[in-house]
Amino acid sequence: MLKTRHNVYFCDARRMQMLPSASVDLIVTSPPYPMIEMWDDLFCRQTPIKKALTRPVGTEAFELMHRQLDNVWDEVERVLVPGGIACINIGDATRTLDGEFALYPNHSRILSYMRGLKFSNL
Repeated sequence: MLKTRHNVYFCDARRMQMLPSASVDLIVTSPPYPMIEMWDDLFCRQTPIKKALTRPVGTEAFELMHRQLDNVWDEVERVLVPGGIACINIGDATRTLDGEFALYPNHSRILSYMRGLKFSNL
């Protein structure tokens, strides 16, 4: 019989100090999605995103929000064992800012960043 050990942590995933490097086999996460209004307060508390959301083009806010998530992906890369798996539930967003309706491709931004960290996309 294969014995396994499961731990669930509720913490800020940008700083997972309780986990040694290369110590986790599987991470499952559903992060807050950038550019979805219900997450604005969370993101706006952390960076100058609130100001960017008032500008005519949302791409600056989109990028600032993702820079917060990039810190999470860096930690995921640090704590996963070689060959470990990160399962990320990703939702894209549509939003109107200053009269402009646009699609914000969160999946593309996250996958691109993860590829830069040498992850293989599935």
